Amino acid sequence: MDLDLDTVDRLLTTTRSVRKRLDLARAVDPAVLERAIEIALQAPTGSNSQGWHFVVVTEARKRARIGELYRKAFEAYVDMPNAFRDALAPEDP
Repeated sequence: MDLDLDTVDRLLTTTRSVRKRLDLARAVDPAVLERAIEIALQAPTGSNSQGWHFVVVTEARKRARIGELYRKAFEAYVDMPNAFRDALAPEDP
């Protein structure tokens, strides 16, 4: 596969609404992933800590399991404000 780096760069810098139309089920060439990580490494970090960690998972079953774990963690995070509200005594304003 020929890798057009300009296309990759444009893809990674497009708006979120455009990225939602991407075919996320299609396999991605390892060279494209490598270039994406190279571009990501240029992003600023707090206090210039640069504490990046990247994991590339190519096995579909493992990706699905990781997705499940992330969804569960996200649900706990989203429900957190309700837990605080529910913990208040009824007389609290």
